[in-house]
Amino acid sequence: MPPEAVQDKVFFIFNNLSLANMDQKSAELIEFVTDEHLMWVAQYMVMKRASIEHNFHTLYAHFIDHMKKEELMNMVIRETFRNIKVLLSSDKGVANFSDRSLLKNLGHWLGLLTLARNKPILQLDIDLKSLLYEAYHKGSQELLYVVPFVAKVVESCAKSKVFKPPNPWTMAIMNVLSELHTEPDLKLNLKFEIEVLCKTLNIDINDLTPT
Repeated sequence: MPPEAVQDKVFFIFNNLSLANMDQKSAELIEFVTDEHLMWVAQYMVMKRASIEHNFHTLYAHFIDHMKKEELMNMVIRETFRNIKVLLSSDKGVANFSDRSLLKNLGHWLGLLTLARNKPILQLDIDLKSLLYEAYHKGSQELLYVVPFVAKVVESCAKSKVFKPPNPWTMAIMNVLSELHTEPDLKLNLKFEIEVLCKTLNIDINDLTPT
């Protein structure tokens, strides 16, 4: 962990970050933070910023680009996967709205850093299709976490040259979601999530083939 003065500087930079001052702020961060503390910055970005500040995702993604440190981007993506796995394995017996909203936010963030930039999400890191099947078998409480999360990840395919429909990987996930959509017991808000995703990806849900 960096010294307190450096931490304070990092907090100050993020609190005052905008598209207009991005060059200046990225130069400041590089000046103040040594390579040994980059992992701390990655954790801070994911846990204290991206997971709760959905509206600033694009700003933060540009900020990482401006720093021109590929290792930082890789650390942020790894840290995002790590946090997602922690949330997915948490106890879902209780109606934990905050975990669900953190998961949705991290899903959107993950999609933005990977699929929207034509980078695949490897099965090794997270298998979205299997996640949906597992959630279905575990029951409605699990689906409340997993369906919105997967939908948020996949919505970034709309911004991608590679992953937008009819990409087979994307369509395979959409077909599983369309199958869930036909389930009579599926909660209405989850049906709505799936319908919104279809609209975002320009897909007619009736054209999907439940697997």
